Amino acid sequence: MKLNKLIVFLVFSLIFSCKNYYNDTINWADNLQEGISLESAKNRQPYYIEVDWENPQTIEDQKWYLIIKIKGNNDPLRMSHYLVFSKDKYLYRESKK
Repeated sequence: MKLNKLIVFLVFSLIFSCKNYYNDTINWADNLQEGISLESAKNRQPYYIEVDWENPQTIEDQKWYLIIKIKGNNDPLRMSHYLVFSKDKYLYRESKK
């Protein structure tokens, strides 16, 4: 009985101790100053996300850079998040399903 309680405790501890950086990522992107350069945004990229800087989607005069990985992300909706730039200046974050 004690062993079962210990196993349950360890499993829950493991699950809840894994940091999900989803909200941190959204906050970071939303707090990037509008108009900062592409290079500045790259330099400010936190360690817990990966952005596909090499393959932006081009929509009219904008380049949309996909956030391809968020450490610990368990988003059940599987949202896609983009950093939107125009003329190498940051505009906003866009999220899509």
